[in-house]
Amino acid sequence: MVRFAIFLLFSAWAIISGLGVITFTNPIYVILWLLSALIAVAGIFFTAGAELVGALQLLIYAVAIAVFYVFVLTAVPWEKAVRKSSHYRMEGILSLPFVVLLYVEMAIVFFLGVTASPEGKFRAFIERLGNTEVVGSILFTKYFFAFEVVSLVLLIGMIGAVLIGRKESQTYEDDTP
Repeated sequence: MVRFAIFLLFSAWAIISGLGVITFTNPIYVILWLLSALIAVAGIFFTAGAELVGALQLLIYAVAIAVFYVFVLTAVPWEKAVRKSSHYRMEGILSLPFVVLLYVEMAIVFFLGVTASPEGKFRAFIERLGNTEVVGSILFTKYFFAFEVVSLVLLIGMIGAVLIGRKESQTYEDDTP
């Protein structure tokens, strides 16, 4: 019962933070609300018993990605960037059912957990090895090829982002009088 109350607390925190991300227009406030949402999601992972995923959420997203956003925020010359005065309210309204569906799915996974796996075979595996070892053994045996493909796609995306960033910085430097 205590875990359920903590789950509800973190879920409410994540929802409020998500609303803060989409309602504020100041980029600094948006980053702070995003950081708050990422911390709340890590708390949900910790209450669900996925300590490794919660720690990765904190290390990768809450620290690295938020710092990256701060660097981008300070590097982009906002006075030269095109600003749109309108928000995408219609897209937000249309995406609301999908967001609700994702939260329902997260609640179902939290309530059913590992016992919903076929014949409950993961429960014995987790009790024997531990959470981190199970993730590592499944990731690097059954899903090794998919893991390598995803790392290659992320590498290509990172190279593309660097190239696009170089072009945009040269564009901003070239049109100054």
